[in-house]
Amino acid sequence: MRQLTLAACLLASLAVSLAQITPVSNAALYPYGPGTADILDPAADDGTSGEQSLSTPFPFFGKTYNSLHVNTNGAISFGTAVTGFTTSAFPVNNNTVIAAFFTDIKTSYTPRAGYIYHRETTDAGVLARATTDIQTAFPADHGSFVANWVYIATWHEVGLKGATGDGNNLRNTFQLVLITNGCKSFVLFNYDQIQFLQGAISGGDGATGTGPNPAQVGINRGNGIYYTLHPYSRTTNLYNLPTWTDPAVPGPPGRWYRRTDQALIGNSPALVCPSGYTSRRGDKCLKLGNNPTYPISYPLAKSTCAGDGAELFIIRSQADTEWIIGKLTRYNRRHGKLRDVWIGLTDEDNEGTFVWDDGTALNVTGYAPWAEGTHEHNIGFRNCVFLNKRLSWLWYVQKCDGYRPYEEDNGAGRWEQDAGPNSYVCAKNAIPVEPDC
Repeated sequence: MRQLTLAACLLASLAVSLAQITPVSNAALYPYGPGTADILDPAADDGTSGEQSLSTPFPFFGKTYNSLHVNTNGAISFGTAVTGFTTSAFPVNNNTVIAAFFTDIKTSYTPRAGYIYHRETTDAGVLARATTDIQTAFPADHGSFVANWVYIATWHEVGLKGATGDGNNLRNTFQLVLITNGCKSFVLFNYDQIQFLQGAISGGDGATGTGPNPAQVGINRGNGIYYTLHPYSRTTNLYNLPTWTDPAVPGPPGRWYRRTDQALIGNSPALVCPSGYTSRRGDKCLKLGNNPTYPISYPLAKSTCAGDGAELFIIRSQADTEWIIGKLTRYNRRHGKLRDVWIGLTDEDNEGTFVWDDGTALNVTGYAPWAEGTHEHNIGFRNCVFLNKRLSWLWYVQKCDGYRPYEEDNGAGRWEQDAGPNSYVCAKNAIPVEPDC
């Protein structure tokens, strides 16, 4: 009988507590708390919801997850719970998280300091709102997007760990909304109130909620490479999150939008090489073309690259030279078929004025590793530049076009010294990874 009475008292106390919670009314935040199907996590310090299975897999930075964790310290994590936090700026290894306000948060005070709610939903009204939000924010790229699943996690009036004095009254309210159509995915970072920047550890002040390590806001893939950060992350501007408007997309104050199926490096999608291109140099991918038997003319090499949406490789620095020579040397060691290699530089249009294949002029006072005697050799009909294998891959000039020794003279003339380049390097822009679906 005593146990039944105690249970009844606990339920009554919980009902009173829930009744006292008033979800905020905010244009950015989705409905949460009482009146929804939200799960309410227990009060905690460095806690987690435990693994939450998902009815629809969520695409995240090039991978897909069937579960997630909602963690006390202001983040949703994938793969495992993240009950701590890091003061190191993203990208970092581990911590595969979407961080709404990644700092030391504690709700297990007496009285309780905040509530953490979360749910997945396919409610028609929520899906319609999510669909409209994404279509409005990205009309050009995602104007036909239709959401079929949403996950909402809300940190309602949560407190800072180590609060003292007036710090016991400081509260933050924020929310993450994960949205997908089963292929593309997005997250909305929504903010209603920010009264503290960090917990009392890591140099923080428990009375003011300030310190040298303000909360982190962003996404971290956990591989030390892929990430994105809000411009206010780890700054005192975090106080202004509830009034901040995203300059890149239309939306209510207090909201930041991010696409999450594509991996990001800062604010740009991670890039990969197009099909057929394997070697990456900066934002360019390279492909070697060669004929092991006969020379290849510069116009043929250039048109072959152009037909593939590429250009002949452009060398801007000694680092570029060392990199491409390494590639050519390894290829030659394996196959032994390279002679000389065209690069995208010529003075065909104006004798003595060299121009790259992309239309930019050669910087005559900048990097230009000409072989000795090249300029004396560059008279009239020798207008195209190649890497001369016999001269340690230094730059040399040759006729842009010629004919093979067994052909009749067509006016172009024979290759001098039977030494026309037989290889070329096409360079093509790396591209964002797009989902296959």
